[in-house]
Amino acid sequence: MLDIPFPVESVPAAQAEKALKELIDERDGVAPVLLGDRDVFSTEWAEYVDVFENPETILAEARSIDTDRWFANRKTPRKIRTVDLGVPHQAQSWLTRMTLLPVTALNLPLRMVKGLIRTPDLAVETPIAETRLVQALNTQLAELEAAGEGTDVELAEIREVIAEIEAGVDEGVFPDPVDYVTPRRGGDMAAGLVKASEPWESAAWLQHGAYAICAPKSVYVAHCRWLWNENDARLITASTDHLGFQMERPIGSLIEAVEVMRRFEILGATEINGDLIGADGKSLINADRLWVWWD
Repeated sequence: MLDIPFPVESVPAAQAEKALKELIDERDGVAPVLLGDRDVFSTEWAEYVDVFENPETILAEARSIDTDRWFANRKTPRKIRTVDLGVPHQAQSWLTRMTLLPVTALNLPLRMVKGLIRTPDLAVETPIAETRLVQALNTQLAELEAAGEGTDVELAEIREVIAEIEAGVDEGVFPDPVDYVTPRRGGDMAAGLVKASEPWESAAWLQHGAYAICAPKSVYVAHCRWLWNENDARLITASTDHLGFQMERPIGSLIEAVEVMRRFEILGATEINGDLIGADGKSLINADRLWVWWD
């Protein structure tokens, strides 16, 4: 088992936003990245990182890459097939993940799940689609109850989520990156204090996710450098299936949004904020954060 190659500090989960800001403001020479539950992160690191590549070597290679030329010479992969649930494409991917209870949804903070459900501005296009979705969720909930998984409070909250879905699903539903890594149990979460002179350099140390295996690591890190140069995009969260960025200079046009999505698509990502790869990218416009997901 490989040791985690950077210090990991516990911060209060209930004050994750405040803790993140304090770490950014007060710790010189490090780029803090929220990693979720400490035990889960440690397990994922042990399972997914067989060989830890030298970050300094990766950074040197990343600095030598002309990202504009590299991405200009690459075509986007074949479009990913998705199952049509009869709901808007922005909501489809998240709703699909919800139907994967208990494996996926129980790993998410329920307050995040509830936060994804909007007021009754109906975006579900047909009563049939809405009924199918609710039936699927209720089936999975029944399996949870039969297996004795989840507390009474947690099951009640899931029922509340289902009720709110019945009331209508708004377009553009997607998690905030910090909420996405906030643990459902326990009062603490892990923050990696990664050595870095600039925030994008932390990407070279984060090698436990799909983003680190879908493309050469130096290219993925060079892309983070490009986002930092273009948008002051600070890498603030990471798990095995996502990266989260704080955008100090948000994306201002559809042209920019499409290019960001295209580059992430080449790196293997399947969704950014409320847009599946290949969509118009509207949810990226003026977004303070990007939640980038690898399936």
